[in-house]
Amino acid sequence: MVVQEEYDLIDAMNSLQVKLLNNGFNFDLPLPQIVVVGSQSAGKSSVLENIVGREFLPRGKGVVTRRPTLIQLYPCAEEYVVFGHKENERFENFDDVKQEILSQMPPQHTFSSVPIQVKIYSPRVLKLTLVDLPGMVRVTVDGQSESSIREVRQMILKYITPPESLILAVTPANQDLVSSDALEIASTVDPERRRTIGVLTKLDIMDEGTDARDIIENRQITLKKGWIAVLNRSQQEIDDGRDIPYILEKEKRFFSEKSCYSHMSERMGTKYLQSTLQKILKTHIQAALPEVRNKLSERLSMYEKKLSMFESNTGEGSGGKQFYIIKLVNTFIEDIVLKLIGNSELVDMKMISAGSFINFKLNTEVQRNLSLKVHPDDKEMTIIIANLSGIRGSISFPSLALDSVNRDLVSRYRIHMEDSVDCIKKILEEAVVESAAMLDRYPATKAEVLFRISRTLRKEMENTKQKLREHVEAEMFYVNLEHPDLDLSVGDSVVPAIGPTKVWQDSDSSDSNEEEDTSLPDDTVNGVGDGFDLRAQHLVKILMRNDSTQKKVKYLSLVMKKYLDIVHKQISDLTIKYILCFLIKKVLDYVKIDLVPTLLESANFKSLMNDCDEDFRLKEEMQINCACLEEALDYIQAF
Repeated sequence: MVVQEEYDLIDAMNSLQVKLLNNGFNFDLPLPQIVVVGSQSAGKSSVLENIVGREFLPRGKGVVTRRPTLIQLYPCAEEYVVFGHKENERFENFDDVKQEILSQMPPQHTFSSVPIQVKIYSPRVLKLTLVDLPGMVRVTVDGQSESSIREVRQMILKYITPPESLILAVTPANQDLVSSDALEIASTVDPERRRTIGVLTKLDIMDEGTDARDIIENRQITLKKGWIAVLNRSQQEIDDGRDIPYILEKEKRFFSEKSCYSHMSERMGTKYLQSTLQKILKTHIQAALPEVRNKLSERLSMYEKKLSMFESNTGEGSGGKQFYIIKLVNTFIEDIVLKLIGNSELVDMKMISAGSFINFKLNTEVQRNLSLKVHPDDKEMTIIIANLSGIRGSISFPSLALDSVNRDLVSRYRIHMEDSVDCIKKILEEAVVESAAMLDRYPATKAEVLFRISRTLRKEMENTKQKLREHVEAEMFYVNLEHPDLDLSVGDSVVPAIGPTKVWQDSDSSDSNEEEDTSLPDDTVNGVGDGFDLRAQHLVKILMRNDSTQKKVKYLSLVMKKYLDIVHKQISDLTIKYILCFLIKKVLDYVKIDLVPTLLESANFKSLMNDCDEDFRLKEEMQINCACLEEALDYIQAF
């Protein structure tokens, strides 16, 4: 009876490997292991079966192995197999083992890098861990895509690239070593050949008069860990039902009786390969252990830090998801406030912020929009003065003329003030959307936040426009001639004379008795129509040539120009203040004060919490990972 060996480095590494595989660390946290590589025809499967002493690998035409197989060997009095995906089931029939491995392969002509875990307990084995990979191919078979050659190569490189991996390169002796697929791919990641172990097969079918002593004695292609020759069953022997004990006995006789190999027969064959691999693996694990500890510790620290940050955002108890969503929204709020207000050491040093851009727009584009040429037109003022008198004669300057001109000119500011509000509103929208990008992983929450802020933004935009319209209306309604900044002093020559004015007297007429032709055109009906327009144009000409009227126009222009300069300053100043106070401040107040409460009170807040389900699943995964890594570190502390 074979007594199971004591728990050692290989056991510790196997336990660690299984734990890490089950938690998704099989590739990004490599461990010391022996990876078996070789072409399809090199005899790789036969070498593994000889080591195990049983036929357990599926065979067939084309690429049968399309997924890695992690083979862990345990010396034991009984003989059985346990699969990682069926831990509670023992396989004692090795034909069933073949079928189970075959059933775990991906669909034909496809590949997977996730290994099948196979634990083999047997009195025939030494404690060892091997990873069997798909055989390398140079030419595809029918139905197999050209990309499969690249996929297999990438998979092999993934396993052999980490320095923790030992490479068992299986090469047939009847093939030129220069064209060995196994040696070629091993050299790409191990150019100094420090961790490559050479296995030479098919020595029994070499040409008559040739041998492989130069290779085995490490003189042809030097490997730091050397070469070991083995003998495999031929296809005919497999077809004839020759078992593993048969080939092991044949192998022993071959190396002891063949004159060119007899002097080194003790360093040949499967048994020697087993014991050598075990020694090399133990030594390799011992050497790699400090680095493995460091990597495990680093990974644990990384997950603990992530977990700590996550837990600080989730709170405790059943309200964790609500607390988490509120923290997410508050992070968004802090970002948008920082963009607009600044005043923090956290401000961006690479890009101009939204607040700075708004400031720029207010002092450039908005000011340009409001820089209107609102000086009164002489012709229009002439008509106003005449129309204000109506059927009455004119004695003095009509004060209503100021109100009429002022109303018309100030009204022109309205559309430009509203355009200015739209300009700033657009920047605010863009800033909100930019900050909301941090909520991309939480689509329902992001949509709700954007909807509520957008609604508030539209409301405050309309409120701001309305306040500006009201200010314009007030400016249009009343001309404040008592304004302290208004200087009405003008030259005497400009001030109109007091007294009756002959409005319709043409000052340019050379003969005062000459009468103007005031007859209406023939097509005029009741004073309406094209004839009336022609008459109006004629009358305006008379007014424009009237000295008394034009003196009033000149005076009115001077007064209005001075007054409109004051109005322009007030409108420019108030437009900026109203936008800042009634648009930006109001929206910011809503975001800072009311956004979270309104979200909490909304009927669909529970649906928002579904957004963070994935994060909480990741939290649980991180907790499991931390526990796994802590346990893994405990496993290897004693070695």
